Amino acid sequence: MAGIDKLIINSAYREPEHHWKYDMNGQTFVQEPGRRPAGYFIAGQGTNQYNDIGKFIELDLVNKIRPRVKAWRENGYPGVTGVTKKLLEHWNDKDARQYQFFFCQLDAMETLIWLVEAPAAEKVGIDIPSDGGAFRRICTKLCTGGGKTTVMAMLIAWMVCNKATYPQDK
Repeated sequence: MAGIDKLIINSAYREPEHHWKYDMNGQTFVQEPGRRPAGYFIAGQGTNQYNDIGKFIELDLVNKIRPRVKAWRENGYPGVTGVTKKLLEHWNDKDARQYQFFFCQLDAMETLIWLVEAPAAEKVGIDIPSDGGAFRRICTKLCTGGGKTTVMAMLIAWMVCNKATYPQDK
């Protein structure tokens, strides 16, 4: 099996430009352009446990939302409240803090905001399944070390700042 000469091929601070994809037939890794599709693997049932990586299951909803959030970001976050706009500008300001946020942290936060504040026209065809409870439940996922606690703090700041500024807004 051919090895990977450079494992890290993207900056943690920018959207991924490439990803490694495993080629089962050649039993090699191939560098592919673009962001890796969201998904997960189900363990394989093959007899050779070392070569059977399992079956990749794409998360269609996530892969449908990602390009919409990216376009919304590139268009300046249309539809957001004034408070949200200021927070997004602050979070994206690399000079505002000693350590800038990882791309995955900002992307997670932007996705959560997009789900709530983006114009309805941006979300046509996006149906977030409900558990039937009293509260709308949405989630985001980050890898180990991706900064989930930071995203939770950003989420709380966004919610509190908006509620304090717009107390009648749901």
